[in-house]
Amino acid sequence: MNNSFVTKIIKYILSIFLTIIIVYFLFKHQDPISLVNDLKKVDFNWIILSMIFGALAYVSRGLRWKIMLEAIDYKTSNINNIAAVSIGYFTNLFVPRAGEITRCTALNQKEKIPLNKLFGTIIVERVIDFMALIFLLLVTLISQHKIIKNFYLAIKNQNSETNSQKKILLFFASFITLVLVIFLCKKQIKKLSFYNKIKQFIDGLKEGFKSVGNIKNKNHFWIHTFIIWLMYFLMTYVCFFSMSETNHLSLIDGVFILVLGGIGMIIPTPGGIGSYHAIVMIGLAVLGVGYVSFGSESTSANPALIFPTIVHIAQTLVAIIMGVISVVILFIFNNKKSDEQ
Repeated sequence: MNNSFVTKIIKYILSIFLTIIIVYFLFKHQDPISLVNDLKKVDFNWIILSMIFGALAYVSRGLRWKIMLEAIDYKTSNINNIAAVSIGYFTNLFVPRAGEITRCTALNQKEKIPLNKLFGTIIVERVIDFMALIFLLLVTLISQHKIIKNFYLAIKNQNSETNSQKKILLFFASFITLVLVIFLCKKQIKKLSFYNKIKQFIDGLKEGFKSVGNIKNKNHFWIHTFIIWLMYFLMTYVCFFSMSETNHLSLIDGVFILVLGGIGMIIPTPGGIGSYHAIVMIGLAVLGVGYVSFGSESTSANPALIFPTIVHIAQTLVAIIMGVISVVILFIFNNKKSDEQ
């Protein structure tokens, strides 16, 4: 059996194992009756609006991809681009990072664009979105300079936590950080010296921005980039109004939670399950909503945990709905249309 295939299987098993551990400690002592009762109080009109914003982000990302492909002289269908992007998100629910492969493969089958060209545009996307996330992170840290202090107090003031539970929290945070660092730097760690890693990263940024420089409709490209991140922000922010515990949070609080959620989704768990919940829960605790609870017993549901659970379920439903519709469009409807012609 191919070593590469075995390695991928092991990584997938580890990601599932990580997800199970995180979810177990998050919900271990949450009272299910209180959880259900609190869920009944949620205003799902805001959740539906969040789902609409999430779907619009898919559409805008698909249209931005079309613009990037036009820069390398490939004309594609709007619907095929959007459908391929949606299938990619759908795949990520089950296998971390596999969405980029299925997204490129789906468009390759319909538009006959070489896979290496498609993957090249994905790299450019990564650079642009990474820079956007870093920018938002800096904005958040500058505007909320008390975050680190509040984070320390949020953990210190948890009277319900025992010393062992605090050790669990520390272990969890350290483990997640280690996994994230290894995941982001694995190839460089294996092959390159520290100097070469920095040089390769800078060269990658240069190539990425050089590719953007070749785009004919630069204004449309940056408009769609702005729309994508605006939709990401809105699909989080509007959910604040669905719960009485979060409806007082500000716009900059929404950016803070968006950034944390983005980091949570980077951690290699299927669909961000567990990692997204944990890091957003910590963020909300910093903002004074709920508390940090990893295995701590409670007689009431934790709003800091309920919020990411609702948001994640809503966006998972968006990925499933958009993914199923896209599969029908790309591989059933389009095939029937081709047969008729």
